[in-house]
Amino acid sequence: MSSAPSKTPPSASPEFDLDYSVHDFEVEHLPDSTMLFQRIEDALVQEGTVPGGRTLDVACGVGRLASRVRERGGEGWGIEPSDEMLGLSPFVVPRESVILARGIAESLPYRDAAFDRVVCMGALDHFVEPDRFMAEAARVLKPRGRVIIALANYESLSCRVGRPLQSAYWRLRGRTPAGRPYWQTPEDHHHRGTPAFVEALGGDDLVLERAYGLSLMWLFPGWGQLLALLPAPLARAKFNALDWIAHRNRSLADTIISVWRKP
Repeated sequence: MSSAPSKTPPSASPEFDLDYSVHDFEVEHLPDSTMLFQRIEDALVQEGTVPGGRTLDVACGVGRLASRVRERGGEGWGIEPSDEMLGLSPFVVPRESVILARGIAESLPYRDAAFDRVVCMGALDHFVEPDRFMAEAARVLKPRGRVIIALANYESLSCRVGRPLQSAYWRLRGRTPAGRPYWQTPEDHHHRGTPAFVEALGGDDLVLERAYGLSLMWLFPGWGQLLALLPAPLARAKFNALDWIAHRNRSLADTIISVWRKP
């Protein structure tokens, strides 16, 4: 498998997204989405917290993850390019719980070896130059630190099965969907998240220590609606059962968590 740029023609230079809005991220509020997003955040908080240590959340949004790091005994730092997201932060997390700055992932305004953990949740495929971010993450990381990245997998089981099924359905109906099919890379992504793309991220700066998957069948037609019809404990049990499978089969998972260290 290979990664591919999603929206920028070869003749154009991709642009940094400095004005990301909370309205740019829209998804149905069904149990498969809410449980997956919570599972991703929980995983990054667990992997990314060192009691008494310092954690940097890159593309931190309003700083929720950094605030949770503080709750677990670490220092929560965040960097975010969007003024809107930073402006919303005081209304979402306690101001004293996070240290936030405006900037881009490819040029981190911090000294060398400043952080015990660097985390990035679901944003790396938006970055113009992920290799520069990885080099910067390695630079600001302490010698025994870790970089933890969560990235959507567009070669997940849900995408692989949903793509031909939905395409066949639309051909039979003689019409095309009004919006973007969930298995197509969004327009605001510069890169397509796949297992191969994740495994190639480290370059000369970081070594992949381990990787695992989270969740199966996210956004597959009818899956979220089915979970919504079930009693909450049963819906959670079904989600957890597929999540257990995803953890051991990251190439099929909806999200891939990768943990990196210095060589």
